[in-house]
Amino acid sequence: MTTAMKKKPNTALAAIIALAAMFLVSTGWKVLAGDVWPPEPYLVYSAAGAWIETSDLDQPGDITIVTLSPEDPKTGTGSIGVTEINNTDPTMGGQLPDATSMTAWFGTYVKTGPDTAQNRLVRYVRKDEKSRSTILAMHVVETTTVQTSSDRMEAVGTWSAYYPDSDKDGDGLPDADAQPAVSYPITQHLKRI
Repeated sequence: MTTAMKKKPNTALAAIIALAAMFLVSTGWKVLAGDVWPPEPYLVYSAAGAWIETSDLDQPGDITIVTLSPEDPKTGTGSIGVTEINNTDPTMGGQLPDATSMTAWFGTYVKTGPDTAQNRLVRYVRKDEKSRSTILAMHVVETTTVQTSSDRMEAVGTWSAYYPDSDKDGDGLPDADAQPAVSYPITQHLKRI
């Protein structure tokens, strides 16, 4: 067999592969993918910035500002700061009559998907005295957030209250096996400012 004869089958095979590829690109992939070819681009939203939050646990007229830091691209985490503008009753409607102040909420979020995150926040209810404040309770909110557009988010989870003896290791958070004194489901709606 001559060299020219050996090249003809290779050339024919290459031509068949090229024609099959063109056919798949023009019709086959569209058939395999259905009517959504080419696929819609997947939108990823940044949650960083300031938000107004309302929840099903709020009283009428409550205003809450939530500030999210940009996500750390290496760890997928960011920080959360929450300030309640007019919900300032530290006694929680008389449940903690000795309480005189509450801290702002603070915590972290961890991205679990392009537009989803797990959040954990804590604040402290205190009895302020001249020498030193005493922590009377810890409030913890744990939620899963879904960002539905560039300026809207929804979060679902729990709001829980713990007494100080729930933090035996002294790290400022309830221990993993601690049971809350009270816990409520919470749904939050956030709108970008």
